[in-house]
Amino acid sequence: MSARRISQRGVTLPELLVALLIFAMISSVGVYALRLGIDGREQLLTTDERLREWQLARLIIRQDLAQVAMRPVRDEFGAFQAGPFIGGFGFSGRTPISGETPLLAFVRGGWSNIDATTPRSTLQYVEYVLVEDDFVRRTRTYLDDARDQPARDRVLFENVGEVKLEFLLGETTRGLEWGENWPATGAPSAPPRAIRINFTSEHYGPVEQLFWIGDITGVIQS
Repeated sequence: MSARRISQRGVTLPELLVALLIFAMISSVGVYALRLGIDGREQLLTTDERLREWQLARLIIRQDLAQVAMRPVRDEFGAFQAGPFIGGFGFSGRTPISGETPLLAFVRGGWSNIDATTPRSTLQYVEYVLVEDDFVRRTRTYLDDARDQPARDRVLFENVGEVKLEFLLGETTRGLEWGENWPATGAPSAPPRAIRINFTSEHYGPVEQLFWIGDITGVIQS
């Protein structure tokens, strides 16, 4: 009789609790591993998106500088700006805008016009401006400025700091010589051969970008 009772004995409460504890631990480890996998995938997607935006921004700048045109433009008061290609103190005559720092301005060619019913120039005025902490590309419909002319802003790099532009002045026995303003003293009115952009990025830290400027085909009169 006692032997039959022993063979039919079920799981005791302590054994059940231990089994539930082991199952809970295994489940927690599985959920944690799954969460790590999901977080890792989201981080990869975010990083991939940032890299695509970064590469697109570099492509836009490179295309702009590869098609620089020597076309002088007028400001909203009808006066010509310091040169067809300006940076640094070239903006000294412009009325400052709160929260903005102008970096670079020029006219580029190759602006495609897909709407044949409204023909326009293939030239486009381009500015690079630091707006708060964003590196912005700004364009407008007409080359010469006018009051209340709408502008289109596109943020290329977000949350940047310590932005510094340098222009290639030439080459000496000590190497390449750079300046912080253009037109530079004693330099020709043509654009520099290259531009170096330095800034700090929230995600990438200190960044240095070097862009060569394309061949200038000639002076385009206004």
